Amino acid sequence: MTFSGIDDANRKIKVLHLITSLEVGGAQHGLLLGLPRFNPKKYEHIVCSMMDRIQMAKQFQRAGIEVHSLGLKTKIDFSVAIRLRSLLKEVQPDILHTYLLHSNVLGRIVGRLTGVPKIIGSERTIGQAGYWGRFLTKLTNPLTDAVEVNSQTGAAVIENSLGVPREKIRLIRSGVDLDEYSKPTGKTKVRKELDLSQDQHLVLYIGRLRAVKGVEFGLRAFALAKDKRPNLYMTLAGEGEQLCDLQQLSNDLRINDHVKFLGVRNDLPDLLSAADSILMPSLKEGFPRTAIEAMAAGKPIVATRVGGTPEAIIDGETGILVPATDISAMATALISLVDNTSLRQQFGAAGTKLVREKFSIDSYVKRLDELYCQLSGIDTHSHSIDKPKETLL
Repeated sequence: MTFSGIDDANRKIKVLHLITSLEVGGAQHGLLLGLPRFNPKKYEHIVCSMMDRIQMAKQFQRAGIEVHSLGLKTKIDFSVAIRLRSLLKEVQPDILHTYLLHSNVLGRIVGRLTGVPKIIGSERTIGQAGYWGRFLTKLTNPLTDAVEVNSQTGAAVIENSLGVPREKIRLIRSGVDLDEYSKPTGKTKVRKELDLSQDQHLVLYIGRLRAVKGVEFGLRAFALAKDKRPNLYMTLAGEGEQLCDLQQLSNDLRINDHVKFLGVRNDLPDLLSAADSILMPSLKEGFPRTAIEAMAAGKPIVATRVGGTPEAIIDGETGILVPATDISAMATALISLVDNTSLRQQFGAAGTKLVREKFSIDSYVKRLDELYCQLSGIDTHSHSIDKPKETLL
């Protein structure tokens, strides 16, 4: 299979995006926001989920993106490789872009065996993969033409720990639609739904309910803060395997009356607008999309100083960073935001300014467009990402 886009003005670049699942998550939201913004005369985007968990499929379809699922249900279903091979032969993409551990490994192997011209891997989690995950990632990284990261920390990790050559690494920062988060209309509705008055301070957690996200420590910190500031309330938006354990912990800490588990939400801009502060208690992190969404909404953040988080949140300017698992420091930071309205406003304004300057969705699409064009042999004229040092800035 060869790519002829340079000589054919009407030839679209066909990109197949292979992701582990289409469950609600940061990588999935980034794709949903970015792909429809590419020039439809220049690109054809197709999204494929390895697993049968495709809750977001209809959102992609409504955005005009073709969606497939390989139907993977168990880890020992090796026939998924055959189904991926069949799909690649049917679609014949010019570029295979893979996301998350399982898709990265499988996509690289099957993509090369099938003859896909160019393969891009994505490394967005830092330190979350186990031994075998790291081993397989390192083993298959040579099969890629480029590896996308969304943080400087991530770039350093894959170069030093996974042996990815610097010239293959491409830093493409996540992007958000600032208007979507700065002009919400559902604040009053959400606070009414949660039965909160204007003088009650709402702490919001958004993300998967998984051990690596440190939610247990966040709940314990919230309980400490609530003991000193009874007007504190907390909501958690997300799902995951820790749900029952966290609900039991909330009961054990006797904070049930001040905590609500909301499950998956599709109204994040409105939910963020209703919150007074954001809590991100992760133990490990790649680059937290929630952080830039919260800053776009003008909200102050309390987060742990892990992974790529300090690249998103500037300590003392857009939020407060604390050590991971430090419940006392987390609680103290929350209380400082409860007590200081002007500090919350200061952090919120600075965060919105930072997102506008560094994390716009247009910048994300532009950088990805440049990468696709470079790999496809198309000269973008005004932009070049050939030099490794430039791509890591």
